[in-house]
Amino acid sequence: MGELPAHYDHVVRIGIEIEPRDEPAFLATVGGRPWQTQHRGEGRYDVRVAVSGVALGATRAAVAEFQHSLAKAGTEVRVTFAARLRPHQPPAHRYLVLPRGRMPGWEWLAALVRGLRAWRSRGTIQASSLTEARSMLVDFTDRNPEVGPPDGLMVVGPPDPPGATSPMGNGKDSAVKDPLDDWRFLPAVTLMTMAVGGAALFGLYVSAWRPEGDLFPIVIASLLALPCGFGVWQMFRHIPEGRINTWLPLGLTSLGAPLAIALSTSNQDAYLAAFGASPGDVVTSGPGRLFALAGFLPVLIALLVSLGAFGLLRYFHIGTPGASFLPRLLTILAVCLYGLATVYVLLTTMKGPLEQGAQVGSDHVAHYRSEGGAPRGHVGVTPSVVCVEPGGDPVQRIGPPLTTDRPVLYFDGANNVDLLWDREHGLTKVPRFSVSLTPVPDLNSVCPEPESTEPGAAD
Repeated sequence: MGELPAHYDHVVRIGIEIEPRDEPAFLATVGGRPWQTQHRGEGRYDVRVAVSGVALGATRAAVAEFQHSLAKAGTEVRVTFAARLRPHQPPAHRYLVLPRGRMPGWEWLAALVRGLRAWRSRGTIQASSLTEARSMLVDFTDRNPEVGPPDGLMVVGPPDPPGATSPMGNGKDSAVKDPLDDWRFLPAVTLMTMAVGGAALFGLYVSAWRPEGDLFPIVIASLLALPCGFGVWQMFRHIPEGRINTWLPLGLTSLGAPLAIALSTSNQDAYLAAFGASPGDVVTSGPGRLFALAGFLPVLIALLVSLGAFGLLRYFHIGTPGASFLPRLLTILAVCLYGLATVYVLLTTMKGPLEQGAQVGSDHVAHYRSEGGAPRGHVGVTPSVVCVEPGGDPVQRIGPPLTTDRPVLYFDGANNVDLLWDREHGLTKVPRFSVSLTPVPDLNSVCPEPESTEPGAAD
């Protein structure tokens, strides 16, 4: 009875023994979990637990989750065995018929020898197991007399696992020992991964290195993109589980998008403050906002990298809650640590662009005042250079008098207000269309003389 969740990678079969007095509580506990339970006799049950993640350590993680749930319910059981169920093998395999000889005892070396000696094959036998294939050798030589007598031949192939199903099949799962549950595999895989990864990094560094060293960060970012993307996908796969170590990191990461948009606006405000403009005075177009947001992409990237690393830890069953207090404490600490790391990344990452906006604005102001030149842009804000020609009527303004003898910078203001910045007098705000503006190339251009409207001026 029971149904497994919609998404999982492995199924672990756990055999348990339980006292009759604890059976009702046990059945009530497992009935509320996405597990499959089968009664095997008096006081004996088989429980199948679905596990997401890598095969290495899947059995340990399933047993820890099983014991943790029963411990919370106050039910005591004795685990007799636990094994990861293998995928169902196809009904038949092809086994090579080779001239009789010696084969290595180690399977990994025997597989290599079989591949090297495949060219001497006298044919293949299709069977459901190696034992069945060897029993069919006599019949094979009778049907193919040209291959020789059966005494000079042997059937080779992967050995049958201990406790495998018979050729006829009885439909029962085997509870054989999974080599991936051996703790010695973990350091072996870790050392192999470090060796291969180190060799790959070294090779890429040597091949992509230049005196300026610009390509190496790109190479590192490319190598990190794939595992981090895989870790983020793993986190999204666990959303239906509704656990705190899934939705809390996702919730903290989701705050990065609106925060990056808010910080991009603050970057623009810090830049415009150097010209004397207040927040909201200048209108920024859609492409300009996207350009400003690109300056805060490191915030989003840092959050996604952290989330991907957290997802990879989940994928490799690190921090799996166990029945004891210490594993549960480690899980809570891992979530809290991720939260603190996220806040730290946000604070440190947003500090740089904000300081940069203010610094770039000060540098641009100093450049305009000392050298003039063409307008410069930053985070989607690019002014234009104009010459101002006031009309005959007095102009309402906020700020110093209008400068008409030399070009000024023009910012498109909000609420039908034009912002005019002069290198000496500063920022002046005037109503839109209250003055005539003539575009010129740069601040060093010469503004045309205003036409006189007095009678007789043309004579």
